[in-house]
Amino acid sequence: MRLDPAVARFLRACEDAAPAELPLADRRECLRLLLDLNFVRYGTPGPDLPRIAEYVVPVTGDSIRIRLYYPAEATQVQPVHVVLHGGGWWQGSIDDRVNEAGCRRLAADSGVVVAAVDYRLAPENPFPAGLEDCCAALRWLAAEAAGLGLDPLRISVGGNSAGAGLAAAVTLVARDNESLPSLVFQLLEVPALDISHDTGGANELVTPVGLYLPDPGLAELPTASPLLAPDLSGLPPACIYVAEHDALRRQGEAYARRLAEAGVAVTVEFGTGGVHGSLLLTRIWPPAAEWQRKAARLLAAAHRSAIVPEVS
Repeated sequence: MRLDPAVARFLRACEDAAPAELPLADRRECLRLLLDLNFVRYGTPGPDLPRIAEYVVPVTGDSIRIRLYYPAEATQVQPVHVVLHGGGWWQGSIDDRVNEAGCRRLAADSGVVVAAVDYRLAPENPFPAGLEDCCAALRWLAAEAAGLGLDPLRISVGGNSAGAGLAAAVTLVARDNESLPSLVFQLLEVPALDISHDTGGANELVTPVGLYLPDPGLAELPTASPLLAPDLSGLPPACIYVAEHDALRRQGEAYARRLAEAGVAVTVEFGTGGVHGSLLLTRIWPPAAEWQRKAARLLAAAHRSAIVPEVS
C-alpha cells in the first residue's frame, strides 16, 4: 500500500531534522524542537488527570525521574504500566510533548497508572546504563508500591522504538532475576530488537550503534538485541505494533514469531500505510488515534483478571 498523504506530509516535515555534522547536544536540541513542533502540528494533547506525581529515584552513580500518571482517585491499589520512551537510546525524554500526551491518554483510557521512566542516555551513559535504569525503576515501583497506591503483582511494561527494545530486554531480565517483579504484559510499538547488524536500514533509523554501545560486540547480547535471545519462553504475553513502511517491521514480526514458537501468547497489530513515527499523528491520521484506543483496551484487559486488594 502507498503512504497515506498525511504520513507523507509528516515525512517531508522531518527531512534534514538534525544534520550529522552538528555537535551531539545541538542534534539533540534540533530533534527535541522538531518533535515538539510536529506534535503541535499533528498530534492531540492528552486529557487532564486527577493526579500526576514525579519522583527522583537513585540509580548506580546517579538518579533518574519517574513520573506517575493516575487515571482516577482510587479506593483500591491500581495496576501500573511502565513506559519507556523512544529516541534511539541517545535522545528523547519523558518531557517531550508526544510522550507526555501519550502517557496521559493511555492512563485515562486504560484505567491503569502509567509510570514514565526518564532513563539515562548514551553516549554519556552507554549500554547497559539505560537498561539498568529501567530495571531499577521496576524495583523501586515494586518496593514503594504500597505508598504509591500501586499493585506490585500487576505491573506491565512497554515502549516505542528504542524504548520498546528496552522493554523487551527488561522482560528478559525480569524473567531471570528474582529481584525484579514479575510482569503481566508487554506492549511493544515499532520495536528496535536487533542492533547486531543493519537489517534494512534499521540501525541508521534508530541510532549509530557506536553511539550506544561502548563495544560493538555487545550488540550480540540479548539485552541489547532481544531478538537474538536463545530462549524466549516464560515471558509475559505481548502485543507488538509494526508499521507497514517501517525499516524495523521485520524485527517486530520476527520477534512475534519467536515468542509464539516459545509458547508465549502474542498478537501483532499491523499499521497499514504507516512509517516509523506515524503513531504521533493522532490529529491528522485516524489510524494513529485508533491504535491509541486499542492499545488502552489491550492494556486494561491484560490487568483485568488479577486479584485487586483493598487499600488499607
